[in-house]
Amino acid sequence: MTTYRLNVPYREKDAAKALGAKWNYVEKFWYCNELTDALRRWYQPDEEEGVSGETDQSTVAPAASGIADAVAPQAADGDPYARYQSVTAVNLMIAGQFERTDRFQTVLVKGEVTNYRGPNGGHHYFSIKDEHCLLSCVIWSYDAAAILRFPLESGKQVALAGRLAFFDKRGTVSLHVRQIADMGAGDASLRYLQLKARLEEEGLFAIEHKKPIPKFPEKVGIITSKNGQARKDIEKIALKRNPYVQLVLYHVNVQGENACRTILEGIERMDAMGLDTLIVGRGGGSDEELIAYNDEAIARAVYAAKTPVISAVGHEGNWALIDFVSDLRAATPSEAAEEAIPDIMTTIRQIRQLEKNIRDNMHNALEKRKLRLRTQEARLKGNDPVRKLKERKEKLKHLEEGLTQKIRAVYERKNHRFRVLLERLNGLSPTAKLVKGFGYISVSGQPVTGISDVQPEDILDITIHDGHIVTKVTETVAVNL
Repeated sequence: MTTYRLNVPYREKDAAKALGAKWNYVEKFWYCNELTDALRRWYQPDEEEGVSGETDQSTVAPAASGIADAVAPQAADGDPYARYQSVTAVNLMIAGQFERTDRFQTVLVKGEVTNYRGPNGGHHYFSIKDEHCLLSCVIWSYDAAAILRFPLESGKQVALAGRLAFFDKRGTVSLHVRQIADMGAGDASLRYLQLKARLEEEGLFAIEHKKPIPKFPEKVGIITSKNGQARKDIEKIALKRNPYVQLVLYHVNVQGENACRTILEGIERMDAMGLDTLIVGRGGGSDEELIAYNDEAIARAVYAAKTPVISAVGHEGNWALIDFVSDLRAATPSEAAEEAIPDIMTTIRQIRQLEKNIRDNMHNALEKRKLRLRTQEARLKGNDPVRKLKERKEKLKHLEEGLTQKIRAVYERKNHRFRVLLERLNGLSPTAKLVKGFGYISVSGQPVTGISDVQPEDILDITIHDGHIVTKVTETVAVNL
């Protein structure tokens, strides 16, 4: 099974763990067996051949069954070299022994730096030597910022603490450095290195002992000088991010004769107050000015505290002993305030914006529902049987009125035509003319149309409008027209 070494910052450990990363408690590094896309952002392959960040454990495992089997395998019939191991098998056997040898896990060694060429991809590759031998060393990039407190250069006398590892591909041994001290800086540097190594062996730096920082604290304790810039920076950040958080200050001497005593007292007293988070720190300074924060009693007090502790000592390049044992290390007091106090004002603004979005969405949804309701009401009214019956009645009444008007109009038109025709008929009636002095003349029942129809002495019947006149023809006279 292949193991991939990961460079996971402390603040991202929870995310890495959730994605499948694992913590090696012996060598103090994060790793994974399957390099997924999500974990690849923390993977930094070694820049220089000779030191590997990944080991094929599946091939190492067989060597764990015993050296004798690996050295003297059974010979195969007809193969005189079957008892001989491959280079890979032998090197993996050696690597397995290195992994299982406790003496190789914590090695203290001193010597002169040689073959140092500066950082390579963030890693520092070099060797240390004495008058007889040479030992290859490497400081990984994720450890360099914390442990390298001085310029590393060839010719410098250093004291190192680390783990011996065997690189099977090249058959070489190197020291993976976890602590380094400048022996030329005096006994203080060496004592610091030894103390740090001892506390690490005791487990004070172990990640499983680190307490999570509360996300929404109500009370935050500050252990620093009341006159220092650190207090002002923390208060400024706190006021900007969350003015509702109560800040409790415990004044201490951050350097000088009483620094260790007051800082230790501040940690113990404020831990007993039931606060949510403690910030222990000061502004930047030299190694001599930060020496109080390398005190063993203070480191143990931070480790024993029930309240989560954020260390904020110095600047980005300064690491003190308290940084390794605290639950979270911040490079500056301002960064510590940002880690301890959530940006509630931004959260409030986001909540207000969300409220506005909810109101706007609800308003839009309500308007859509109202429009839909009005549409449905209009459709319902359009299908109302009472309304439809009323409309039908009104239409019927309108049709009845129209029919009456049309009948009347037809009647008037027919009546008018009747009168016209009647007048015309009266004008053509022979009896109608009798009233104007005309009469109807007949003889023996036959109409007289001319003088030739009668003879003298004929009896004539003259019909007028109110009766008959009987007369005799005495004479006929012809008229030329």
